[in-house]
Amino acid sequence: MTYKEAFIRCLKGEIIHPVPWSVKFTAGAQENYENFLGGRFDAVIDTGTYVVASHTNNGWEELKPGYFRDYFGVIWNKTRDMSLGVPSGYLISKPTLRNFRFPEVESLPVLSFIRENDRKFPDHFHMLSIGFTLFERAWTLTGMEQLMLWFLTEPAFVHELLQQITEYNCRLIRAAVETGKIDCVHFADDWGGQNGLIMGRELWQEFIRPGLITICQEVRKHRLLASLHSCGKVEELIPEMIDAGVDVFDPFQPEVMDIFGIYNEYSGRLAFWGGLSVQRTFPFGTPEQVTAEGKMLLDKMGSHGRYILSPSHTLTVDIPPANVKAFLDLARCQQVNDAG
Repeated sequence: MTYKEAFIRCLKGEIIHPVPWSVKFTAGAQENYENFLGGRFDAVIDTGTYVVASHTNNGWEELKPGYFRDYFGVIWNKTRDMSLGVPSGYLISKPTLRNFRFPEVESLPVLSFIRENDRKFPDHFHMLSIGFTLFERAWTLTGMEQLMLWFLTEPAFVHELLQQITEYNCRLIRAAVETGKIDCVHFADDWGGQNGLIMGRELWQEFIRPGLITICQEVRKHRLLASLHSCGKVEELIPEMIDAGVDVFDPFQPEVMDIFGIYNEYSGRLAFWGGLSVQRTFPFGTPEQVTAEGKMLLDKMGSHGRYILSPSHTLTVDIPPANVKAFLDLARCQQVNDAG
């Protein structure tokens, strides 16, 4: 069974041994791990991860050291947060799209990433990964505070903006399907903080849900899986995610939600991805604690299907390399044990 076959069968509810798994590194975390190993490290080949992502957040234009322009024209300051950065100014200062133009999807580097990943990793699970899908893309253009204000004072404009963003994403999905073989569309849209939804449920339902449904419908048209990443305490939206057509939820953060209770309640209709704490265990625990938490995840969820073993988010620069090694050893060991 290939990585791709095992991953898809697991997401669809089949119990797969070994449990499929994945891992992602920020640039700083990968550099630290390479220093730990004493040599170059390929985040796909050398980990054994089942997943390859072609990501829209890669290939940005570097304007000067530490400053990058994304495809919408937003300039990101990465001089402090080198993994993503923060917007340096906003492109939409008034509630109108009159002078704003969306990028042409046919020219996006992510399409060449898809072709290259298809060539290099034919047996892996392939994702088109769309960063800043709806809410996030809107606020990167307007500013978070301004968008939240416009939810209340300029709702017609916010609907128009989100509709245009949704249509852009659907064009991108169609272009990706025409470009190469992808199995999944993974869209990132952080809606939560540590204590609950950023905008509240009513505003989410009014402004975000329509676009989520449309994007999932576009994904289903092409017989692909829909994977949603949303950080924070967002479990109150899980029934609506399922109704919208989401197949798998990531990042599954144990710091802010009862991951085992949620899995037990919803795993008949939704797959889950993540769960090993990158806020507590990975940065502050020992290798033994990383291993113990991973084994618990495998026992309580992995052995029942619809669960992907993974850190609860991308590995960051503050994580000790020994803890990264402990996770990789566990993920690979369960494969060796199963084969034996």
